[in-house]
Amino acid sequence: MARPENPLPEGSDPQIDAARWMRGLRDRMGLTNRQLAQEFGVSESTISRAMAGQGVNRLIRLLFVMPFKCDGNVQESLELMGRLSRRRRAHLQQPVEGILGCDPDLIVTPAELIRGMRVLRIRAGQPSLAELKRRSPNRTLAPTTINEILLGQRLPSALVLARFVMACGVVPPESDRWARAWQRVMFSQQQNGWKTKAPFARMTRFRLVEMEADVGSAFARPFREANEEVNGHLAGPSDPD
Repeated sequence: MARPENPLPEGSDPQIDAARWMRGLRDRMGLTNRQLAQEFGVSESTISRAMAGQGVNRLIRLLFVMPFKCDGNVQESLELMGRLSRRRRAHLQQPVEGILGCDPDLIVTPAELIRGMRVLRIRAGQPSLAELKRRSPNRTLAPTTINEILLGQRLPSALVLARFVMACGVVPPESDRWARAWQRVMFSQQQNGWKTKAPFARMTRFRLVEMEADVGSAFARPFREANEEVNGHLAGPSDPD
């Protein structure tokens, strides 16, 4: 039998308020900490500590997913994450967007890029995958592709990221920062032995050129240049498809 959960302290504190909000969401759905742990792929102790208001980073990670798994209010989740991030920022001396993973200038790893894309989607109003496709240039953003990326199953190409940030309403010069973020992530992957095949790189470049003609060079060119910088010196023409 599970041990009874301790009541949360009174008063307004960002960590306690986040825990109280998540408890309410959990209880409304009729779920247990164990069920949440299984759903999110984490340990039960991680959920229990979060429900006790322990750990800013842990709370922020769970606040990302709770609204979508437990039918919660996204805006309320964002407000709680903002309050937690402001507290954490005082120690790390980073902007709130950096803590939330949505400041492109602070993105250097694949996980940070994917997290940033998730936050970008939330800030765009959490459009459905079908709506993202509708908003993308010539409706070219494939829902299956973007779903796999947001689930962390693959990384976006420069082309897919360009389509995604445009669908989320990002315009130059902000979009340029996302192109540079993608370039940093890809270079970090190269240092770990990752390699892009030349035929794929050439096809991506061709489509970015097409996109530049459709949406304007101010938006598309930074993504094309980032793609060329990352892929230009890689595999030769004899590489397999």
